[in-house]
Amino acid sequence: MTSPAAVLAVVLATAAVGSSVLLWFAPTWGRVRHGYEILTGATVAFLGWGAWASLRAPVDGLAAGDGELARTLLLAFTLTSLAAVVVLAVRLPAVIARGLGVVATLTGIAAFVPIAMIRADRDGAGGVVQGVAELSLGAFLLGAIWVGMILGHWYLVERRLSNRYMVWMAWANVAAIAAGAASVLLSWRNPAPCEALSGAEFEQCAMTFAPILRIGSMTVILGFGVLSLLALIAGFNVKLAREGGRSIQASTGMFYLAVILAPAVEFAAKVRFF
Repeated sequence: MTSPAAVLAVVLATAAVGSSVLLWFAPTWGRVRHGYEILTGATVAFLGWGAWASLRAPVDGLAAGDGELARTLLLAFTLTSLAAVVVLAVRLPAVIARGLGVVATLTGIAAFVPIAMIRADRDGAGGVVQGVAELSLGAFLLGAIWVGMILGHWYLVERRLSNRYMVWMAWANVAAIAAGAASVLLSWRNPAPCEALSGAEFEQCAMTFAPILRIGSMTVILGFGVLSLLALIAGFNVKLAREGGRSIQASTGMFYLAVILAPAVEFAAKVRFF
């Protein structure tokens, strides 16, 4: 598959699933007003919808059913996430919303398997295992940074909220940087865009991807270069979150920068995914 839309779908899917994990399983549940879950859950649903929509065109060109299964699971993930948000918004028991959120999260994780299976013809069973690992690591990176930014903003709503949750998220962000590094390292085992193609397929691929992305390990270099900046930001986030007070606003500003940079890491890694 040589479609940029497929790369976009993968990045959006990992961001949605990673955010869903941290939304429904993080220690913030039951300690923060449910408006936080409504806001974050709505963004998760939109990300999931974007992944589902972006995967449509690439899947239409596939003979195998793995792509359709991936889209079906992503759609189920999106709708279930949206249902959890609605349950909270209409003030039904929160346990129902969390149950739906957990089901949505597990469905999103399950979608990683057929997405990884699309590449099975190239790499066999080992490619599926590596693919799921790459997707899971990328999900942790993007999810931790996206949810961290939203949580930082939520402190403007709940000014008396303990900084312990922001500290937890800041350390999760540190772990996410390590996950991002592992994701980029694993992508190194995949061929660069267009590398394994020839003839008309190569020419079509060459018109699709920028030349810089097709130069040897350039995507890996780009990924680690941006990750070094994210690591610096993660260090500042831990220090600022531990200070509490207005420093949390500064930490949120750092998360802004991370939200801009983190997708670049995942695009660099996932451009080699298929």
